[in-house]
Amino acid sequence: DFILAVGGGTPCYGSAMNIINEHTKSVYLKGSLKMIYGLLSKPENKEKRPLIAALPDEKLQEFIAKHLFERTPFYEKAKYIIDLDGKTKDEIAAEISLNIR
Repeated sequence: DFILAVGGGTPCYGSAMNIINEHTKSVYLKGSLKMIYGLLSKPENKEKRPLIAALPDEKLQEFIAKHLFERTPFYEKAKYIIDLDGKTKDEIAAEISLNIR
């Protein structure tokens, strides 16, 4: 048993999300644009992500919004959707654990 976190675009290609759902318990960790921007704009997070590493901060929010708009229909096919905003890591982990049993 293990947890596999796929890249954000993975569920959007071909029948990837259908394959994921056929073989696993998929979870969409849903965050608001504000929350995601807050995480990704931190230098230690931004530099590890090739798609945004060289992107100026003033373009980052637009980039995130565009990708969320395009990807959300695929993400929402997940078996479980966990809202992240306003929750601690422990609360999120507990909610995931409760849902995937």
